[in-house]
Amino acid sequence: MYERLNDLPPLDSYPSRIPAAVWNVWRRYRVRHPDASCFGLEGLPPLSLRLDGDSWVVMDSNLYDLPILAWCDFQDSPERGLHEPVPCTVRHYHQGASKVRNQTLELMQEELERRLVKG
Repeated sequence: MYERLNDLPPLDSYPSRIPAAVWNVWRRYRVRHPDASCFGLEGLPPLSLRLDGDSWVVMDSNLYDLPILAWCDFQDSPERGLHEPVPCTVRHYHQGASKVRNQTLELMQEELERRLVKG
């Protein structure tokens, strides 16, 4: 997990679900690239996204990689169907986190699909 998440209390935390399409592309990507990945979010500068096995964290690079938003506590199970969303916890660390939450998931899915095609 991104260490800075332990340093800052979230402004808000609530149960949520990751859409199956996003989760499935991340799982495929993770098989090929097991280490943490970080990339900029096109259309949302200066935000970047850090993905690891325990959390997905949106960070603001202008604020020394301060967390803005995080998905964590993934509750994937072997019984989950490929079409089913994955329960998780969403944490907001910035008052504008909800404005970028859905767009981040869309951009993440597009970027990971692009990277999988490239190899």
